Amino acid sequence: MKQLKRTGHVQIPFGTLELVLLTDGYFSLETFQPTLAPKISSQLVEMELQRLSLSTKDYQAPIIVMLIKQQDRYILIDTGEGHYDTENAGNLKESLHLADIDRYKITDILITHAHRDHIGGILDADGSPNYPNATYYMAKPEFEFWMSDRPDFSKSENPEIGQSSIDLIRKTILAIKVKLQLFEPGDQLFSCIHTESAAGHTPGHIIYTIKSDNSAITNLVDLIHSPILVSQPHWGTQWDIDFNRAVDTRIKILDRCYREQTLVVASHMPWPGIGFIGRKNKCKELEWIPKNIID
Repeated sequence: MKQLKRTGHVQIPFGTLELVLLTDGYFSLETFQPTLAPKISSQLVEMELQRLSLSTKDYQAPIIVMLIKQQDRYILIDTGEGHYDTENAGNLKESLHLADIDRYKITDILITHAHRDHIGGILDADGSPNYPNATYYMAKPEFEFWMSDRPDFSKSENPEIGQSSIDLIRKTILAIKVKLQLFEPGDQLFSCIHTESAAGHTPGHIIYTIKSDNSAITNLVDLIHSPILVSQPHWGTQWDIDFNRAVDTRIKILDRCYREQTLVVASHMPWPGIGFIGRKNKCKELEWIPKNIID
């Protein structure tokens, strides 16, 4: 399979703001299942992958990070894998450099949720901060879940995935705690970011909408990891800490995005991850519609 981009960026004019999509690289799985569509027959999954012109051999997904420039503010949304996967990912700092953005100018980092491919780039391998001048923001339910005595993974289709992440996540949160501000899902940040709970993937997983003048774009973050989770949103993933709630959240938000014709971006959709949610087959089936953009 052709390797995905390891570095790169796309700048998007956006009212009075400047948006930049950056790639941290990508992650890959040797097989699509059981991590995705864990309860669906392999024959049905293969048929759907073929119908969508997706690989039936393995699974690769980009790690897309958004930066918002608001006057003197440089707001980074998540930080990628960092040093935890230097073979395929961990290239956000290089992508920032190629976009002519000094990482020391990053003023704020919004953490959408605490999975490794979203917080791994906060610290360098020696424990020093990659963005030393940044203040961090995390939804209160996300913080409370990971810092609780016994995070509950009983509603996951693979509890071991979550259990194995606890130490890394707690270490990272503790390292930034003095610069960490908690917010409630639904709060507005920096006057331009409207946060929204998308619980299920993690308890405090948020999506967010950016508004400037008459422009708006919603980042679905990890609501979807592949076009197959748009066409088959109930198939879900083992990464979802509460599988059934994640399915319900995915169906509700995707349907709304279709009805409202919302321009969306997502962290792991085909680069650069921008598109719309459509319907076909007499509106019975959702579909991912990529937006044409100059790369």
